[in-house]
Amino acid sequence: MRKSVRLAGILVAAAAILVTVHGLAQAQRPERPTQPFMRQKLIYAQGILEGITLEKYDLVVTNATRLRDMSQTNAFLRLGNPGYMERMTNFQHAVDRLKAAATEQSLQRAEEAYSQVTASCIECHRFFRRDQVIRR
Repeated sequence: MRKSVRLAGILVAAAAILVTVHGLAQAQRPERPTQPFMRQKLIYAQGILEGITLEKYDLVVTNATRLRDMSQTNAFLRLGNPGYMERMTNFQHAVDRLKAAATEQSLQRAEEAYSQVTASCIECHRFFRRDQVIRR
């Protein structure tokens, strides 16, 4: 019994140390200039998911419109990267399909389009992570 109590205490202490170290590492890592922009996109994506889940199509249309507008004022556009341009176009087409499905109140098409929007986000992030590794 004493061994299990001692082991539990050690595990709790180790977990506390790990949480503290992780917190310090996060605090020391500077925020990249694109983080607030990308976090706002995430908020709109969450609004879309909420709208689809609750079948509040006006919420889907509003958040999809804002998400698409952000892609047109994106700082990455200034880079002129053809790989990014292609991915952005795919993203915009997926968002347009999502807006059309929500306007028509088609839950199935909205689900499919949202899946395409999400997949295009993941693909773009994958592309840029690879691109950043190659440039190092």
